[in-house]
Amino acid sequence: MTVDIRVIRAGRMYRYYLRETVVGDGRRPDRMPLREAQEQAGVPAGRWMGRGLAVLGLTPGEEVTESQLRNLFGERGRHPHADRIEVDLLAKGASPKNAFKAGALGRRVTVTGVEFVLRPQPTIYLLWALGGEETRRVIEAAHERAIERVLEWIEDEVAVIRCGKDGIYRVRPAGGLVAARFRHYEVRSERTLAP
Repeated sequence: MTVDIRVIRAGRMYRYYLRETVVGDGRRPDRMPLREAQEQAGVPAGRWMGRGLAVLGLTPGEEVTESQLRNLFGERGRHPHADRIEVDLLAKGASPKNAFKAGALGRRVTVTGVEFVLRPQPTIYLLWALGGEETRRVIEAAHERAIERVLEWIEDEVAVIRCGKDGIYRVRPAGGLVAARFRHYEVRSERTLAP
């Protein structure tokens, strides 16, 4: 398996992901709801994965919604359910400022995640294309397991948060990583976005 890595920044780069990447590298029509665009492109909905999901009240395998993506990746690191948190607090009489702060995940950041594009070697693509149905199922199952193992390895061995003056301190993410996973059927077979 090969892995391509790219940093995700809030703003224009996030909008690119929402407009094109999460719909299978197609071009999402303006104002079309995310799920409808994914259905039209013939790609499944994104799914949440990673050990850190429980910290945010998310469930492994749960569908990734547009508002969750906007909050976590596009709004400089807000809780995926920030909209709901704010509405609930405003209904209880909290000030707009305090309600907004409650949806934050720490301080605002410009780097909101990292993209990992995971794909099998080209010979595996060929075997999948020329093989029978059972061969395809075995290859797909092995690919699924490899993606899970790569994320586990990143959580165990790679992921650190740099903090303090000049990033002198390094700490592991509390609870693990949160990843939004998107399936592609073109050359890029999987995208996993991890904040």
